[in-house]
This record gives sequence, structure tokens and C-alpha cells, in this order.
Amino acid sequence: MHGDDDDELSTARAALTEAARAVLMMLAKTDQRDTQMRETFGKELQTLRNEVTQVRGEIATIVRNASTQIAADAKQAVSPVAAEYNRAVSATSAQLHHAGKTVWLWFASGVVMLLLALLVGWAVLGYYRHELADSKAQLQDYKDAMPVLQAFAASDATLCDGRLCVNTDEGSRFGDKRQYRQAKPRPRQ
Repeated sequence: MHGDDDDELSTARAALTEAARAVLMMLAKTDQRDTQMRETFGKELQTLRNEVTQVRGEIATIVRNASTQIAADAKQAVSPVAAEYNRAVSATSAQLHHAGKTVWLWFASGVVMLLLALLVGWAVLGYYRHELADSKAQLQDYKDAMPVLQAFAASDATLCDGRLCVNTDEGSRFGDKRQYRQAKPRPRQ
């Protein structure tokens, strides 16, 4: 029985060797497939990266072209509005300029009117001051003439051919050369 055990052992060894070979072949094939899968995965990943880079470049180009187109479209769309705005601003500016001129004209007219009123007031005041001075001078002349008129009224005097004639007293004489005589008092009526 010893022989049978050896045969069985040999068969088991052969089977184990065969199983080990099969496992080793499977491991080698698995390693080979794993390596191939890694290489394929690496190539696919690199291809994917290249495609992503290409897509990014295309997107950047599309964005650049789109932004240029959008800017052109926006400019074209905004251009009439900007022209209208510019025209409105110009019209408003012209109106404000005209209004500013009108305000300055009114201001200048007011200043001229004020100066004219001051000038007329000054002239009227000057005229009244002059008239007042003349009136004061006349009043003073009248005041100065009062004693003469009172003396004339009190004296016996009259006008003779444009000259004053008096009925004189024979008494004392007056003046620096003693050439004047006192008139007689007017008789009372």
C-alpha cells in the first residue's frame, strides 16, 4: 500500500503542480491583462486629457468669438439709444445754455435797473438838495431883507422913477462918510 500512496502522492503532486502552473498562468495572464488595462486606461486617460484640452481651447475660441460678436451686437443695439441719448443731452445742454443766457440777461437787467434806480435816486436827491439849498438861500435873503423891509415900511419912503425917495429927518447923519440921513417915520394912519 505503500506504492499506492506514492502514486497518489505523485498524482497529487502533479495535480498541485498543474494547479500551481494554472494559477501562475492565470496570475501572469491577470498581470498581463492588468498591465494592458493600465496601459489602455493610461492611453484613454491621456486621450481624454487631450480631448478636454482641445475642448477647452474650442470653448475659449467660442467664448472669444462670442464675446466679440456680443460686443458687436451690443454696440449695434446700443448705438441708436446712445445716439438718441447724445441728441437729448445736446438738446438739453442747448436749452440749459439758453436758460443760462436768459438768467444772466435777467440778472444783468436787474443790476442795470438797480444802478439806474440808484442813479435816478441820486440825481433826484441832488436836485432836491440843490433846490433845498436854493430855498435856504432865498429864505436867508428874505430874512436878511426883513429888517430892510421893516425899515422901509416904518420910513416915509416911496419909489420915484425907479429910485427910492425918502423924506429925511434933519437930524444926525450915518455912514462912513456921513452921507446918509435917517428917513422920517411913516405917518400912522
